[in-house]
Amino acid sequence: MMNTLQKIAWVVGCLSLAVVGSSSRYTGREVASAAVVRYNNQSAPTSPFKLLQVTVVKTQTRSHRTMYEVNFLIMETMCNPDGVVMDVSDCPFKENGVKMNCVTRAVQSGSPTQLRFHSVKCQQVPEQVDVPVLGRREG
Repeated sequence: MMNTLQKIAWVVGCLSLAVVGSSSRYTGREVASAAVVRYNNQSAPTSPFKLLQVTVVKTQTRSHRTMYEVNFLIMETMCNPDGVVMDVSDCPFKENGVKMNCVTRAVQSGSPTQLRFHSVKCQQVPEQVDVPVLGRREG
């Protein structure tokens, strides 16, 4: 039979595991933001891109690893890249800039801070296509 101190320690331990487990997963926005940095550094665009919108997030967790598939939209910024693209969070979007529809697949395993990308693929959105904004109803 467990005494009161053991019960408290057991509850605190369970709560600690729940907090650690839940905080170690990335959000779709975090995965997409890291994928944009990777895209900018690998493709060396004339103007770096910045995350515009996350459209779909799929996650699957299996034995100590979480797999992510994230669809997102990026848009060209007004910043000039100098070699490796810096943080573009303060860069304004370019008026009528190129929009790209992207999908990334990544895995987080072992270390909660390590995210490994399998792919980051982007295709230009045709100019005549309006990209819907989530949460907005037309009608």
